[in-house]
Amino acid sequence: MEELIIVEQLPIIKENLKKISDEIDKKVELANSLACTEDTVKDVKKARAEMTKQFKELENRRKEVKDKVMKPYNDFEDIYKEYISNKFNEADKILKNKIDVVEQELKDRKESEVKDYFEEYTKSKEIDFITYNQANINVTLSASMKSLKEQAKMFIDRIAEDMDLIKTQDYEDEIMLEYKKELNVSRAITEVNNRHKELEQINKQKEAKEEQKLTDEAMLNKIDECLKTPKVEKTEETEELVTATFKATCLKSKMIKLVNFMKEEGIEYEQCK
Repeated sequence: MEELIIVEQLPIIKENLKKISDEIDKKVELANSLACTEDTVKDVKKARAEMTKQFKELENRRKEVKDKVMKPYNDFEDIYKEYISNKFNEADKILKNKIDVVEQELKDRKESEVKDYFEEYTKSKEIDFITYNQANINVTLSASMKSLKEQAKMFIDRIAEDMDLIKTQDYEDEIMLEYKKELNVSRAITEVNNRHKELEQINKQKEAKEEQKLTDEAMLNKIDECLKTPKVEKTEETEELVTATFKATCLKSKMIKLVNFMKEEGIEYEQCK
């Protein structure tokens, strides 16, 4: 195998970069020593342009050398891919697909057995609203059948325990409806109990409003009775006293203002008991 790929001669690159480096140091030192003023700015720009030009020439030469060095390897790599790596990769892909098909069949067979156990145990617990997927059982080739069935059993047992707890609660049917949404018993109980507390508070507020309404009506009726039969009197004044019977209908606050007005104006009225 070692004789199939042989490097006959490594690339030989002759360079005089050390000599060029010394020249660059001198140019850089000279450039750094230049004072840049209005009078010398053109000289500084010229020095910078010469250094940039030399650097670009060296970079271009470096790239040419790299291309020449890399070309034999790139040619070799193309041939290697055609005759070697592409064939191995294709064969590996085919074999992997065959292995995947067999392993998937084994996995499906194992999951089918676990699912049958799940459904059978669910029926024995008289639970009819959960599915196998809700248990989130991760079936793998390495997992034992015993451990997979134990996961299914633990999930179903938990559901059965939650149902027993729900049966002890008020509003059992409502809690059960909430529980089926997320299979979270504490959240379901809290949700329903809070809902009924809110409804109870709303009903109390309604009852309080009705009681206040009846109280207001009773007070207005009493005031109305009191205003029906005012007293008739004659005074020493020349103006004749007039008696009138009337019924006033208005808001409670306005009725109170009316009574206060009659008191302030000296209008006598008879209050009924």
